[in-house]
Amino acid sequence: MTIMRERITDIQNSLIKASYCWASGKGSDPQKARELRHQAILLNHRHYFDCVPLYRRIAEEEGCHKDSHFQTIKEKMMLSTDIFKSYQQSWLDDNDYKQMNNWLSSVFHKKADIDMAGINNIDSWIERLEGAGIRISYSSGTSGAFSFVPRDKEDWELSRKANIAYLAPLLANIIMNTRAGGNIMNAFVKFMPASGLLKATGKKMLPGYDAAFLGFKSGRMGNQALIEEFAPLFNDHYFLYDIEISGSTLRSLRRGARTEEERNPVKTLKDKMTGQLQENYLSLIDKIEKSTGKGQKIFIFGAPFQFKELCEILLTDNRKLDLKGKSFALMGGGWKSFAGQAISRDLLVNMIGETLNIKPEMVLEGYSMTETSALTLRCRYGRFHIPPIIEPLVFDKDLTPMEGDDLWGAFGFMDALATSHPGFLISNDYVHMVNNDCKCGLGGPAILEIGRLPGSEVKGCGGIMGSFSA
Repeated sequence: MTIMRERITDIQNSLIKASYCWASGKGSDPQKARELRHQAILLNHRHYFDCVPLYRRIAEEEGCHKDSHFQTIKEKMMLSTDIFKSYQQSWLDDNDYKQMNNWLSSVFHKKADIDMAGINNIDSWIERLEGAGIRISYSSGTSGAFSFVPRDKEDWELSRKANIAYLAPLLANIIMNTRAGGNIMNAFVKFMPASGLLKATGKKMLPGYDAAFLGFKSGRMGNQALIEEFAPLFNDHYFLYDIEISGSTLRSLRRGARTEEERNPVKTLKDKMTGQLQENYLSLIDKIEKSTGKGQKIFIFGAPFQFKELCEILLTDNRKLDLKGKSFALMGGGWKSFAGQAISRDLLVNMIGETLNIKPEMVLEGYSMTETSALTLRCRYGRFHIPPIIEPLVFDKDLTPMEGDDLWGAFGFMDALATSHPGFLISNDYVHMVNNDCKCGLGGPAILEIGRLPGSEVKGCGGIMGSFSA
């Protein structure tokens, strides 16, 4: 590790501690957190300038130098999240993964000089990169154009560590009604450093909970990555679709399968999601009932439209689930992105309470995106509170950053934990952001409403599946 990277990592670790203090209410110092965040951002800018070719080219075009001030970086170096899909689609069509590596090297801080012999699809490409220490997360719009976000091992572990550090006390506050302590918080805190050992020994950190995931058994996109992080925590877990969702299949689904090899997995996916949809839900419901019968509490994770489908199938089948107290749900994904799937949050929460016996305060909601390190949770007062590792920004129609404590516009962020790829990004989300204290006890910036900018495609795992099944 270089001296520069060591300096950045030291500050990032201090910022993670500050995020824990913010979430737990233990000695939070907003000014100190802001100073740490800005230090990390300035050092990351210098690192990008030296090591990320695309970033340096844009900086030179904008007249932004290596030692530019924070305000200059904020005004000139905020990049579109589209940089992560700035490759040529023909390279994927032609299985030209040497060209994909050349492109990846332009947005990553190291050259992806890796042998691509025998690589003929997205999934094997990603696996080969991971073997070389480059972890790829991806998201896809309904057009099938993937965004590939590369992270090295250090960035990936810092992101996991940060999320555990501030989500643990937030979950403890919501679920256990305490800002610190309780089995759930301890489980989340311990899981991060011990995850490898736990998987090896088969031990569980939440033995009183079983988990139902409204997604696929495995995959690398969107909510699927969270599923793989969450699953080992629980006594037992099961999936709506007991198959893998691969990048190659998703791309063929959206852009059209060209060969028999591509058509077969697409057909399997369609069969699972249409012809066997009710069968899949009923099987999952049976598993939940068996867990409940054994005295287990249940954690359910999925996109809002999937919760809607689950509740509707229960109502159609004239069934209700009497989940144990402290059972909870976590939703991730958009609300009004899919034709035929639009539903208000209040109505869906009522449906969940009626059919699953989960109290409204135990229906949680997360907001994140592939391009950022942070998952935010919606508090009981309707705010997605942004942790101190993120510098949130709101941009007007001319993509100029606005100042103020009550803003509407395009959401942007400067991710202090993003060192291996550019982390100063403007998304396609349209938000209402405020900056003040909340009744829940958290202070600082928070998002009240989230939508998509006009002309933006439906994005993410929930978006793809929701638009497909609509």
